[in-house]
Amino acid sequence: MSLNAYPFGRWLKWAVLGLVVLIIVVSMVSTYNDLVTADQEVQKSWSQVENVMQSRADTVNNLVATVKGAVKHEEKVFQDIAEARSVLMSGSADVNSKMQADQRIADATRDVLVLVENYPEIKASEQFTNLQTAIEGSERRVAVERKRFIEAVQAYNMKVTRFPGNIIARILGFSPKEYFVADPEAQKAPEITF
Repeated sequence: MSLNAYPFGRWLKWAVLGLVVLIIVVSMVSTYNDLVTADQEVQKSWSQVENVMQSRADTVNNLVATVKGAVKHEEKVFQDIAEARSVLMSGSADVNSKMQADQRIADATRDVLVLVENYPEIKASEQFTNLQTAIEGSERRVAVERKRFIEAVQAYNMKVTRFPGNIIARILGFSPKEYFVADPEAQKAPEITF
């Protein structure tokens, strides 16, 4: 009887070992797929942030064109917007450069709105009013998409840093991504002067 039990015992050991290897492989494949999905979600979210920043830049460009005709001597504001817009449209600029350019557009937009206060004929224009409303909507959309980007980065970073995903992520070359960081100037309350 012990002769018959021995071959069965050997087969059982190989079956258990095979099952353990299969569980490890399935776990690694599943974790890898989760990491790739989370990485793609981060990229998709950032792409949407860029999309709404581009939309806002286009709207601001229209606002500038409307205001520019009436305000010829305020070229610096318009130049700042044009430079920041070119960075946003650049395919080679990194995330931080695009975030800084986006902040420059937001700052310049406030400057344009301050300029308009000095020129009542622009403020009375229906086209200007429509553009101002569009910019307010763009600002909200940018904020919403930034929030979604931050959430996607958080979900990805959780997968990359939690056990056992962190081991597999390290082996496969996945590393944590950086969150959106607001410009330090955003911490200061804006000054409003009349």
